[in-house]
Amino acid sequence: MTARLKLLTLAVLLVISACVSAGTRAITDAGVVSQIEVGKSTQADVTALLGYPVTASYGGQGEETWHYTYITTYPKPTEFVPVVKGFTPNLGETTRELAVTFTPDGTVKSLGLNQPPGSPGPSG
Repeated sequence: MTARLKLLTLAVLLVISACVSAGTRAITDAGVVSQIEVGKSTQADVTALLGYPVTASYGGQGEETWHYTYITTYPKPTEFVPVVKGFTPNLGETTRELAVTFTPDGTVKSLGLNQPPGSPGPSG
């Protein structure tokens, strides 16, 4: 194997093994999420742990829900083959979502964690 071919092979392997992530990584840490206590934690506590949410929604009874997301995309070898890419679904994405709902006084009312099957959930 020539040095050029070895270098090309290494470069391809690095590109294929790379991943891209975006969002609030802290929601993937069960130790961090478990610190948010229903009925006790406040908006200030959640902000200190997770930062400000990307989006928020509001309920009819004065409730506020903060939405956090963390997405990781793993490129698949087929993503680099134009003909195959058109017929193959992208199976290399993992999305985790956390919704924190607050009462009108700013206390945590509920947590909703959506994560891939087989992933460890928050303890507590």
